[in-house]
Formats: sequence, structure tokens, C-alpha cells
Amino acid sequence: MKKFSFKPSKPVSFIGFIGGLCFFIFGFFYAIPNMGLFGVIWTILAVVITFYYAVNLFTKKGLSLYKIEVEESSKKSK
Repeated sequence: MKKFSFKPSKPVSFIGFIGGLCFFIFGFFYAIPNMGLFGVIWTILAVVITFYYAVNLFTKKGLSLYKIEVEESSKKSK
């Protein structure tokens, strides 16, 4: 059985990281003071998004989007 894992590339992780930071800044300085609970939820989600892309950007291993396990057949097709 072979296992494959797929994660975002470094350029995609960089864009996601910058986008997550923008969402966090918006949430922290605007959404929380003006929207209450929705602002808190928005900011928490922004932190999670930023963390996910930061791990993929700044580490070699990263976090997978999804994993696939492929079974190998012992019989050869003719």
C-alpha cells in the first residue's frame, strides 16, 4: 500500500498566509469591536487559517490537505 499526502505549494501557502493575516487584522481591529461575537468567531477562524498556511510556508514537512492510500494489486493485468 502506498501513501500519498498533498499540501499547498510554497507560493499558495504564502498567499494564504498573507490573506489570513489580513483577515486577522480586520477581525481584531474592526470586527471584534463592532460586531461582537461574530467578530470573535471571524478572528478565531482567521488565526486558524493563518496558522495552517504558516506551518506549510515555514516548515519542510507541512500539514497535508488530504491523504490517499493506494492498494497495489499483486496480479499483473494482461
